[in-house]
Amino acid sequence: MKILDPVAPPPAEVAGMPSRRSTLEGITVAILTNKWVSMDVITRRLAERLRLEHKVAEVLVEPVPLNGGAPAEVLARVIQRADLAVVGLAN
Repeated sequence: MKILDPVAPPPAEVAGMPSRRSTLEGITVAILTNKWVSMDVITRRLAERLRLEHKVAEVLVEPVPLNGGAPAEVLARVIQRADLAVVGLAN
């Protein structure tokens, strides 16, 4: 019998992964949004909390198409400027 474990290994065990941080302070967070009204609300609230409670340096808000994935240029900006990205929030 083979058991498949869907849990990813800790980042320290994955080659090339950065070590875990204990806080979000000082980092840049990107939020990808499809611009639905509910996502606009979530984005504003999340950005506010990240700044006030977690002391992130910057929150980038990147719009993506309503249906479909993020275009390559958006992903390139996020990779270049952000330390962490929030994607895939749903209604």
